[in-house]
Amino acid sequence: MTGLHIDTVVLPGSAAERVEYPADTIWLRAVGHGDIQVADYTSSDREGPPAHRHPWDEVQIVVDGSVEFLINGTWQGGGSGTVQLLPRGAAHSVRIPAGTARIIQVSIGPPYDGFAKDMARLFSEGASLTEIVAAANAHGVELG
Repeated sequence: MTGLHIDTVVLPGSAAERVEYPADTIWLRAVGHGDIQVADYTSSDREGPPAHRHPWDEVQIVVDGSVEFLINGTWQGGGSGTVQLLPRGAAHSVRIPAGTARIIQVSIGPPYDGFAKDMARLFSEGASLTEIVAAANAHGVELG
């Protein structure tokens, strides 16, 4: 693979930035150091976001709890150690059927962190669905 840039760096846990969604706490652990971002999130989101696609590749690893992933129109469940691989542009969603779950997400390509920060800000401001969809589209995220 060519054209992928990653800085050589060790990032302490204290350097993570916390963002909040209504049912998620997301720690942006590695951002701003090239084409790979790492997020660590805890969720209790029973519904999950609507099926969507984005311009970055994504790897999600279930650390704790049970998670259901929507891929190709089918929900697939898994517990600790389950890995989801998503190429950019693949329609998908994720939900937590019960309790809470912790997931490590590695995004490769266009920055995920700007999208996460904008969504957290809009949720905290009580933005309308129209505003949320417009912001998602501005980051290359498409619903459906």
